[in-house]
Amino acid sequence: MITEITKVTITNDQIILEGTDLESLFTTNDLFIDIPDEPVRFVFDRQPGSIKYLYKVCSSQTKCREAKSIGGKIESLVGCIISLSESFIQKS
Repeated sequence: MITEITKVTITNDQIILEGTDLESLFTTNDLFIDIPDEPVRFVFDRQPGSIKYLYKVCSSQTKCREAKSIGGKIESLVGCIISLSESFIQKS
């Protein structure tokens, strides 16, 4: 899912990326109508597989390359437009 990241929250148990769903905007039939912003929330547990996935996402962003720690790299995602797996979406 193509998403613009607007907020990153890192806790002891999980990493939460909040953003705006841009995929619905890109796939609409009529580009001249106003489409409301659809917030989306991705939740990653602190397991090695999730951290490895986030590291790969960060390594593809030039904005994240200057950060020294993985936490700094993840926090640098704010403002980036990225594609994330829909399997991490937290359902309302």
